[in-house]
Amino acid sequence: MIIGHTSVYQTLESAIEKQSHHGFLLAGPSGIGKATVAKAVAIAALAKVSKQPFQVVERQCLSGAYPNYIYITKAVDEDGKPKNDITIEQVRTLLNSLNFNAAYDAPRFVIIDAIDHLNRQAANALLKMLEEPPLNTFFLNICHQVSGLLPTIRSRCLVLNFKSLNNAEMAQVVGKCGNIDQIASMAVGSPGQYLAIQKAGGVVLLGAIEKLFKITNLSDLKMAIQEILKTADDAFVLQSLHQVLYQKAMGNPQLYAHSVQAVERFTRFTQATYIDAAHRICAAVILAQNPSQQQLIYG
Repeated sequence: MIIGHTSVYQTLESAIEKQSHHGFLLAGPSGIGKATVAKAVAIAALAKVSKQPFQVVERQCLSGAYPNYIYITKAVDEDGKPKNDITIEQVRTLLNSLNFNAAYDAPRFVIIDAIDHLNRQAANALLKMLEEPPLNTFFLNICHQVSGLLPTIRSRCLVLNFKSLNNAEMAQVVGKCGNIDQIASMAVGSPGQYLAIQKAGGVVLLGAIEKLFKITNLSDLKMAIQEILKTADDAFVLQSLHQVLYQKAMGNPQLYAHSVQAVERFTRFTQATYIDAAHRICAAVILAQNPSQQQLIYG
């Protein structure tokens, strides 16, 4: 059941049936349901032309065992942690597999989750496939930030924008566990973010992140950040930090607007870098406290 994104689902489904586009950008905030819609549309289309029951097709697709359904995301390292990006090797493997005829006489779906995570080489390799796509193959590209993509990739895809869910829709997706109104306001309509906040500590985590803004001693700030990183990774903490600031800016834009912009810019600027997690968050907090420090941070 698709909640909150029915119109986008129907638009994507119709475009695939008519074969009016082969490349799509499913754009919107992280955790909002873009991958859920992509998977649902692809599985439904494959089940329509399969002799197997829907449940069998769905189970095989989600387990990676259905040949006409290809799902690509960040690989994991030896410790089971996601790598920094989707690599050129992963895209080359995809390219090689698409050079062969499909196993079934049916559409092929490639879901990339997320296209933002492609490194430069991988993005250029994907561009070649989008320029000359194999017959009856559809690329469903999950995209968190369209502005960060190569213009040539954007121009070859139909952009489908996903809106944030309201609180009633959020409650349907995640259930009423804990204080959904308080956490939902920080999740900004993203069920994935809501559940991630719950898992990492809920309102306790949000309170710990908000306290960072009041710590002026650098040593104390680093210690507080290290405690938070015991339950959440740096990307998640940075995203939550930005959302806490965003909520503050909604109430007092004159005081916090520049802080929101500074942290947002810093997060984008350091997304593909190998800066130590604690140092990255520490720099973001310093920028939130004093946006005029940007020159010092960037050098």
